[in-house]
Amino acid sequence: MTGRTIKSHDPDLDQTIIDMSSACHRLRLAEDRVIYLRGKEEHPAVPAAVAHAAAIRDTLAMRAGRMGIKPASALRLIIDQHEFLRQKMGRRPNMEQLEASVAAAADVLARQAAADQALAIEAETIARRSRHMDGAGVAAVAYLRACA
Repeated sequence: MTGRTIKSHDPDLDQTIIDMSSACHRLRLAEDRVIYLRGKEEHPAVPAAVAHAAAIRDTLAMRAGRMGIKPASALRLIIDQHEFLRQKMGRRPNMEQLEASVAAAADVLARQAAADQALAIEAETIARRSRHMDGAGVAAVAYLRACA
């Protein structure tokens, strides 16, 4: 690549970034709202918040499908990195800059996914041990009381 604009490489991608950047921002806000509301006990607005986030995700998925980008979250990553670079540089990035940024973000996400998987396995092991020891503690106390 020679530092040419995104539009000169892929006009559809350029237009999609323009059209969908606000949708990605709204999706981020909607996902944050779902997380916040799920922290509350059985909040009545959770189903509506989940449906709102899903509707925005569907909009992004339809556009990604038309462009042949699978999965749709890949389009979101491209748009998010474009917006990050645009804010950082004060102008729209060229294709080479966008590609480098998306590659770096993908690498970070892959490492984060591996770390999260390891933490999930560790948490499951600890939970299994706790469930096993739960009954053991009750039985141990009962036995010691019976002996006393």
